[in-house]
Amino acid sequence: MARWITIILSVVGLAVGVYAVSTADTPPVSLPLARPAAVNPYARGVSALGLVEPTGRDVGVVAPEPGLVVGVHAGVGDRVKKGDALFELDSRALRAELLRAEAAVALAQAEIDRWHALPRTEDVPPLEAAVARARALLKDREENLKATQDAAARGGGNEREVSSATFAVEAARAEAARAEADLAKVKAGGWRPDLAVAEAALAQRRAEVEALKVLMDRLVVRSPRDGVVLRREIEAGEYAGTDRRTPAMIVGDLAKLSVRAQVDEEDIALVTARSRAVARTRGAASAEVRLKLTRIEPYARPKRDLAGDNLERVDTRVIDVVFEVEGEVATPLYPGQAVDVFIEATAGEGMTGATKPS
Repeated sequence: MARWITIILSVVGLAVGVYAVSTADTPPVSLPLARPAAVNPYARGVSALGLVEPTGRDVGVVAPEPGLVVGVHAGVGDRVKKGDALFELDSRALRAELLRAEAAVALAQAEIDRWHALPRTEDVPPLEAAVARARALLKDREENLKATQDAAARGGGNEREVSSATFAVEAARAEAARAEADLAKVKAGGWRPDLAVAEAALAQRRAEVEALKVLMDRLVVRSPRDGVVLRREIEAGEYAGTDRRTPAMIVGDLAKLSVRAQVDEEDIALVTARSRAVARTRGAASAEVRLKLTRIEPYARPKRDLAGDNLERVDTRVIDVVFEVEGEVATPLYPGQAVDVFIEATAGEGMTGATKPS
């Protein structure tokens, strides 16, 4: 009995297998696409990844040196002009240096004022009295010398007394000359080279003050161009770095937008000045954007921005082709947004370097 059950199950399994094989070539059910596929509208064209950017590029603003942010003067969406303050770093250390430098300026100016105030009124009378005393002593010594010489001539003196009186006269004359020189020096006022040194020191101190003011102004980071703040990565109280890969703010002009397409080095020969181009936005509501070729930047670089396609090559180099957005766009475009760019492949005259199309 068990043998017959085994035979029957085998026959049933064989029948099921034959049926499965005979119906395996049935085509699968066709599922509709959630979104329309991006199709190149040109019969012969080049496709590339494009990134939306402001015409004239956006500018990543970084701090000139690492420091504590004490004030942020612009936010996302604010329109700024060239030179407007964006944010400010802590300048307390420089302000302390500035106070010391300004005090040094006052000291140097006081040295010059003291030079111009010479001679001091109270310094002159004592020196004049010293001159009068020295002259009186000289006159007394000269009279003593004359008397000694007369006595010696009459035989009442000797040569030693005459020599001693002569030495006393010379000493009195030197003392009188020294007193007169001291008086003349004081009456003459300051020495001109001393004034020159003091004025040079004052100029140096003033230069240090101006240099510190420049360094303090440097800590107020200003907009390098007219535009709109597209992104802000800092707040007051945070520490700002100097890495240009993570700018504190991004500023760009949204009046006109461009699309920067990364064309594979193998396809760039197909792009010419006469090539038409369109861009298609991604997402649930895609829109087509008309483009006008502006320039081909004459520098090939490794591919860094990826489209996400499984077949996309990364071991290649790309050339940037910049297009200007023409006309109205059905959906908003934002700087940094990725779009699919389709360029018509044209034959004939190429466009080399950064030459603009006519």
